[in-house]
Formats: sequence, structure tokens, C-alpha cells
Amino acid sequence: MTLETNGLPAKPFFTCDADGLSILDAAQANNLLSAYSIQPWMDFKNGQGNIIDTIPRKVTARDGQQITVECEDGMVHIDFEEGKARKVTPAGEYVYMGALEERNDGMGYIAVS
Repeated sequence: MTLETNGLPAKPFFTCDADGLSILDAAQANNLLSAYSIQPWMDFKNGQGNIIDTIPRKVTARDGQQITVECEDGMVHIDFEEGKARKVTPAGEYVYMGALEERNDGMGYIAVS
């Protein structure tokens, strides 16, 4: 999935599990349910060097086009308008070295503090 210029769907629905974070478009859910196939609007796979690089627990906040995801090792802030992500852990603050389109490509984080 590539980012649309509008960012997040108008009615996003977030799911977290050991595999990662999925964002569904709740406005499309009825159409998808009738086809017996719910496809995520966007997936963030849990993996080394990915935006989600530890198990996500829950989405704790949404502010416009930004969400905050509580993960095992800290908080991941994803900005859909800017197409960027950053992570805050007890060890410091980090910025993802790729764009959201590269969220599952293992680009890794770089320390900014």
C-alpha cells in the first residue's frame, strides 16, 4: 500500500498483535465483510529494523494524521502527513531512516537524542 495524499482513512481501526500493527478502513468494512475478505489499509510488520521493531501493544493516541503506538520497548510516533516515524525509548529518541512506504524494509532507526 502506498500512502494516499489524504493520509489516514477517515475512520481508521487499529489492531495490534505479535506480527505488527494493521490499520483497517472502517468505512469500507461493510463492503469487505460482504466479500468475506477484510484487507488492511496498511500493515506495519514487526521485524528487525522496521518501523514496528518490537511487539506493539496498542494505539494510545491519535491526533489528526499522527498516531502513537505503545510497543514493548517504547512509543512509536507515526506521522502519515509527513510520511515519517520516530521512536522514544528509555535509551533516547530515534528517527526511522526510511519513509512510511519503506516501513517493512528494515531501514532502521538513527538516534537524535
